[in-house]
Amino acid sequence: MAVMVPEFCEPPMALDGLTVVELPCLDPMPFFAASMAAKAFADLGARVIKIEPRRGGAAERWRGPFRDELPDPETGGLHLYLNANKLGVALDLEAAIDRDSMLELLASADILLNPNPPGLSQRLGLEWRALCERYPSLIVVSLTFFGVDSPYSEFRGGDLIATHMSGVGFETPLNQVTDPANQPPLKAAARQSDYLTGYTAAAAAMCAVFHRRLTGKGQHVDVSQWLSMVSMVRPHLAVLTHDVPTAPMYARMLTRLKTNFPWVFPCRDGWVSFSALTDRFWKGSKKMMGSPAWADSELFDTLPARLANADALEAAMIAWLMEHDKREIFERAQAEHVPCFPVYTPAEVAGDPQYLARRFFVERKHRAADEVKQPGAPYVLSATPWRIRRGAPRLGEHNREALVAVAKGVEEDARGEAARVLLHAATVGADAAAWPPRPPLPFEGVRVADFGWIFAIPHATAWLGAMGADVIRIESMRSPDIVRFLSGTDGMMGPNRSGMFNAINFSRRSITLNLAHREGAEIARRLIATSDIVTENFTAGTMDKFGLGYSNLRRLKPELIMLAATPLGQTGPYAHAVGWGPTTQAYAGICHLTGYPDGAPSGIGGTWPDFAVGVAAAFVLMAALHHRQRTGEGQFIDLSMAELVTSMLPEAFMDFFMNGRDGHAIGNRDECIAPHGVFPTGGDDRWLSIAIATDDEFRELCDALGKPELARDSRFERTSARLRNVATLEPEIAALTRNFERDELVARLRARKLASGPVYRCDELIKDPALLASGLLKKMAHTEVGERAVCGLPAGFSALQPEYRPAPNIGEHTEQVLGELLGYSTDEIARFRAENILF
Repeated sequence: MAVMVPEFCEPPMALDGLTVVELPCLDPMPFFAASMAAKAFADLGARVIKIEPRRGGAAERWRGPFRDELPDPETGGLHLYLNANKLGVALDLEAAIDRDSMLELLASADILLNPNPPGLSQRLGLEWRALCERYPSLIVVSLTFFGVDSPYSEFRGGDLIATHMSGVGFETPLNQVTDPANQPPLKAAARQSDYLTGYTAAAAAMCAVFHRRLTGKGQHVDVSQWLSMVSMVRPHLAVLTHDVPTAPMYARMLTRLKTNFPWVFPCRDGWVSFSALTDRFWKGSKKMMGSPAWADSELFDTLPARLANADALEAAMIAWLMEHDKREIFERAQAEHVPCFPVYTPAEVAGDPQYLARRFFVERKHRAADEVKQPGAPYVLSATPWRIRRGAPRLGEHNREALVAVAKGVEEDARGEAARVLLHAATVGADAAAWPPRPPLPFEGVRVADFGWIFAIPHATAWLGAMGADVIRIESMRSPDIVRFLSGTDGMMGPNRSGMFNAINFSRRSITLNLAHREGAEIARRLIATSDIVTENFTAGTMDKFGLGYSNLRRLKPELIMLAATPLGQTGPYAHAVGWGPTTQAYAGICHLTGYPDGAPSGIGGTWPDFAVGVAAAFVLMAALHHRQRTGEGQFIDLSMAELVTSMLPEAFMDFFMNGRDGHAIGNRDECIAPHGVFPTGGDDRWLSIAIATDDEFRELCDALGKPELARDSRFERTSARLRNVATLEPEIAALTRNFERDELVARLRARKLASGPVYRCDELIKDPALLASGLLKKMAHTEVGERAVCGLPAGFSALQPEYRPAPNIGEHTEQVLGELLGYSTDEIARFRAENILF
C-alpha cells in the first residue's frame, strides 16, 4: 500500500484575507509612510497591491543604496526592503484609462493608502469623500504631511520638517548641547518620521477594519506625519498642561543646553549608552566600577546631589569608562542590573550575538538583485509568523495578474462582507433596534490585562482602550510605575499627579496586586481567564517567576493573545538585559547614525523610541486579534524594541549588506536632497528647517532669500552639484536666513510652496494654531488634578469617535474589578488588603 506523504503547508498569516492598495506619492519630496504602512500589512499576510507611476516607478526605487554605486531601479536597497511581499502594478494616474484600472482595484480592496495632499487627490479623482461614497465598505487612509483637514493641509513637508516642528528635533542631541549657536537642532537618522507615520497609519487602518466588521461600513482615516511625530513628545506636552514653569521637568524643556547627564558616554573603544540616575542604578554602577572611594562621596549620595554635581560625576565616570571596552562595560553593568548598552554601528549590529541568535537578518533570492539580505521581523508571532513570501516586484510585474484576480474576487469578497454585516445585525436585540445605539467602537467586548509600565506598552494599550477595549492596568504599590513620579501637577508630586503618566494611561482601569504573593498571582490568573489579550514589558522571565508565563497561560486559555515587549526580545544570549528606550536604541544602531558629521553619537529627543514601539505593538496586537476572530487561535508575540528600531533604519543596513559600508552621522543632511537642513534666523537660538527637492525649488528659495544669483552659481545650479558642495552651500544659506525673523521667513517660503517649518520648542508647539485645531489635545477631567489637556491618538476617523477617559488613580478600580468582574466578596477583598495582597 502506498504511503501518503502530507504536503508541506506553511503556517497561516495574521492578515490573510485583507487586500490593501498603496498609491504612489507624487510629491517630489520623498515620503515613504504609505510604503511602510503597506509593508507592515504585506509582511503579516495581507494582499498588497503597490501602484507605481509607469515612468520611473516609485521614488524609493531611486533612493538606493545601490550595489557598487550602480543605479538600477529594480535593485535599489530601499525598494527591495520596503516592497517585498507586494504585487507591483504600474499605472499613470494622470491618464483616464489607468485611473479606471485603479478604481477596479478599489472595488475589491479593503484599504486604500493615499500619501498625496488633498489638492492633488482632488484633481486625480481620489478625494476621500467621493471614494467612500463610491465604495461604502472601503477604508480610505490619507497619509499626508499635515493632515487632510488641517489649516496646513496644502503646505509642503517631509521627514525633516515634521521632526523639527514636533519638538523632537529641538531636543536632539539629547543633553549634549554646550554651544547652541554652533550646534543646531538635529533630526534622527534615516527617515524616522516616515516610518513612524507608516506604523501609525497601519494601526489606525486596523481600527477601521474592526469597526467595519461591526457596522459593514468603511470610512476615512486621516493620518498626519506631523501629528505622528508630535505624539513622540506627548509626555512633554502634558508637563506643560499640568505643572508650573518652575518645575524641573518644565524648565528643562525650555532650553537645549545640557542640564543633565547625557545618554551616551565615551569609552576605550567607542561609546556606551548608560543611565545611573536612580538610587538603585547608582548602587549598581558603583559595584560595576569596583566600588571606587570617590563614588561614596556625599556629593553623589542622593539623586538631587548627583544632579547638582553632574559635571564632576560625569568626569569621574568617563575616566573609568575610558579604561574599559564597551562590550565589557555592557556585561559588567548588566550583571548589576544597570541599564547600559553599547553604541553599535550597523556592522556591529549585524554581527551581534543577540541578533544572530534570533536570526533577525534574513536572506532571500531576488530575480534582479540576486542575494538580498535585510532586516527581518521586528516582532515574532508564534502562530502566524512574519515572513517574506516574494521579493520586491519589478516595475509593473503584476499588472495583468492583479487586475484579473481582483475582478474575479469582487463578488466573493462582497458576499463575505455582507455575511459579516448580517451576522452582526442578527445579534442586535429588540431593545437596540427600538432605540438608536451609540456608534460602536472597534474593540468593544475585548479585555486587556495590561502588566505594562513606563511608556511603550501603556501607549499600545491606550490605542485599544480609546477604541473600546476594557483595559485593566495591573500595578503595585510595592513597585509603582516610575512615570507616576517623573512629573507633578501645579508644583505638587504624587502617584496620581503626574502629567506624564496621565498623558499615556487614559481610557483604562487600574488595580493593584502583589504578584509576588501566591494569592496575588492567582487573582491575576483569574483576571487573565476573563481577558483576550495580555501585555507586559518586564525583564524577560519575570512573568514566569509569577507563574504567568505564556506556557502556563495558554493552558488556562488557549485562545489568549499575549505580547511581551523587552529591550532585546525573549530569546538569545542577552534576552535578560535591562534597559530603557534610549539605551536600547543605542544597541540598535540609531545613535551611531544620529549626530553632527564627524561628531559624537547622539541621543534622540522625544522619548524615542518608546511611542514608535507602542504604535507598532498596537498594530501587531490588532493583527493577532484579526487572526483570532477568523480562526479562534491565540498566540504569543515577542517584540524586541531594539529590533523594531533596527527595522526602521533600512537605508544604513541595506548599504552595509550591499556595499560593506558602515554608516555614519550626516546631521540634518539628506543623501539625495540639498539643501536639507536647519538654519538660523534672527533672535536667540531660533531656527527653521528647509528641504529643497528640485532645481526649480532651489531657484524659488534663492529668490525668496533675496539672492537669486546664488541659483545660477555652477556649484549649486543642479542637485548633483549642490550635494557635492553642500558644506559650502549651507553657510551661504545660513548667512541669508539670519536676516529674517523665523516665522516670517517660514510664511514666505510656504507661500512659494517650499517645504519649510519652524524648529519648535514644546512650549511653542502647544500654541501652534493648527495643532490646536487638529483635536489631538483632549481635555480630560481627572479626579485628583482636575481638567487637563493631554494628547489623544494621532489619527482622525470619519465614522467613529475614540472614547477618552482620564488616567486612573493607582488602584482606583481594584474593588470594582475584583468584586463585579471576578466575583470576590467584600470580606475576601478586605482580607486581601489586610494581608498586603492588593498592594
